[in-house]
Amino acid sequence: MCGIFLAYSKKQPLDKLHCIKSCNALYNRGPDFIKYNFFYDDKLFIYNSILSITGSKNKDSNLIKSKNSNYYIAFNGEIYNYLELYNVYLRNIISENDISDTKVLVNLYQIKKEIPQYLNGMFAYILLNKKKKEIEIVNDAQGEKNLYKYEDENTFLISSTIESILKYLNKIILNHNVLKNYFYTRHFMPLNETCFKGIELINNATISKFSINNKKLISFSYDDPKNWISEKKYNYYNSFNEDEMADYFENALKKQLKIMIPNKDFGCIISGGIDSTLQAGLISKLKNSSLNLFIHHPRKDKLIYHIDKFNNFFKNEIKIINSNKKIYSDNLNKCYQIISSPLQTHDLPGRMLLAKKFKEMKCKVFFSADGCDELFGGQQLYWSLFSKNKNFKNNISPYSSIINFGIKFNDYNNKSLKEKFQDLWNKTNEAYSFLEPREKNIQSSLFLDYFIQSVGVANRSNDLISCNYSVEPRNVYIQKNILKIILNLPLKYKIDFFSSDKKIRQKKILKKIFIKIFNKKLIYKKEGFSGYPNDAKNIMKIYNFNLTNKFLKINKLIKSKYYDSKNFKRDLEWKFINTEIFLKKYLHKNDYTKQK
Repeated sequence: MCGIFLAYSKKQPLDKLHCIKSCNALYNRGPDFIKYNFFYDDKLFIYNSILSITGSKNKDSNLIKSKNSNYYIAFNGEIYNYLELYNVYLRNIISENDISDTKVLVNLYQIKKEIPQYLNGMFAYILLNKKKKEIEIVNDAQGEKNLYKYEDENTFLISSTIESILKYLNKIILNHNVLKNYFYTRHFMPLNETCFKGIELINNATISKFSINNKKLISFSYDDPKNWISEKKYNYYNSFNEDEMADYFENALKKQLKIMIPNKDFGCIISGGIDSTLQAGLISKLKNSSLNLFIHHPRKDKLIYHIDKFNNFFKNEIKIINSNKKIYSDNLNKCYQIISSPLQTHDLPGRMLLAKKFKEMKCKVFFSADGCDELFGGQQLYWSLFSKNKNFKNNISPYSSIINFGIKFNDYNNKSLKEKFQDLWNKTNEAYSFLEPREKNIQSSLFLDYFIQSVGVANRSNDLISCNYSVEPRNVYIQKNILKIILNLPLKYKIDFFSSDKKIRQKKILKKIFIKIFNKKLIYKKEGFSGYPNDAKNIMKIYNFNLTNKFLKINKLIKSKYYDSKNFKRDLEWKFINTEIFLKKYLHKNDYTKQK
């Protein structure tokens, strides 16, 4: 994976050394080679650290540019269909001996418009049009790759990480509201805002254009996942029987995996659960992975007693990575610097251990499978929520709606956050309006659970953590053309409320394919996220939550109706621990009065 950074000074030339130093935080994202240029009398700086997957190393330190030298690009991601695009559009423009996905992408701009619609892949990139004096900023529609933006009267910044922007600005002003919103959501998922005032996340499926001439930024959507919802496709899939639908979906996954599997050593996470194990199984039919990993948290993971049963299906034995409370806390501490926020979810130290191992074993690419629980209704809670609920007016899923933890703040209410969630819910309901009320409600919840929670939690943190260790995560289930199938699958292929078989009634279609490749006996009860988040309180010597209480101005805790009463205390304590550790790192004592 790669790192992107752009700095534009609206008034005076940039400090070149400061620009380059600000990008140190991006080096690990692309350690193979570094490319950058200054433009327009040193007022514009564009930087790209590159993890080379499809290209070859070269000593040229200049940004990759188009054949006509008009377009310069800084790119993060993978264009899986770049060879197809080259053969159809670019054979007469660039040499076959020197192509990569980035070179194909930048040269497409010479001959095509609406470029993102041609791309099968995950991407975020900056493109400079020298003649127009215009910067184009683009990211994918499915929410895999992100870019952060900062702008004031003097400066315009874009980066793959918050950390590099903070280094450039050399100032920290925390955003109270984002941290307060965390106490109204299941995970830390701040939508477009970040924990730092002025730094925002650019919307996915967006093209933003910054004019050097008038110093203005305009943004527009080139796509909308809600438009992928189709009554025609739904009816088409509904006409299949169960076996036909399983075959259809399996073939679609295999077709996509064929272009995702790299020509370099790669690995797979095999958790013993349905999603990652199925993906690894499908991959093994096409090419053997170099390394298969399972992470074990003692006294947490019951699947450790069964994981060896999967070894018969793979050429390379599944290696077990062991964690414990001390290892977890050590890695937890490192995560905050990379994420630059409270942790989106407490399993990030485990992801870090896996990323470290893939790097150690020289695998630049690995396959993980986040998002399936949300897309296919696999969360354990879904069954009890959706099978009993009769209210079809509101989003009852706690993963993409407001949750009441009983926190009262002195100077804040969550009206704005409620309105955002409600607006998204209304629009998604409208997209599924062709369904009967119960299925419309559930499909809408699953849609939002992916595009709010999974995108904001799993995708975003996986990109930041894994790429910081110079490895690239890939996931077949969340590719755009696969999502277009999943979003239109009838509910009976996700959650089968009429099934008496507890083993297969959730994530039904995935389990049908899983049974074909493995064995029904290898379907084990789903486990929750592993780790030791609440133990971090003692290991990291958190004796109280003074910073959290003072900075967020917490008034009191009141009784609340929490969706998971059994685990209410545990979940609330983790929020305080998570916030306190973050504030200790970013809220210096002498800064408190300034930011109060």
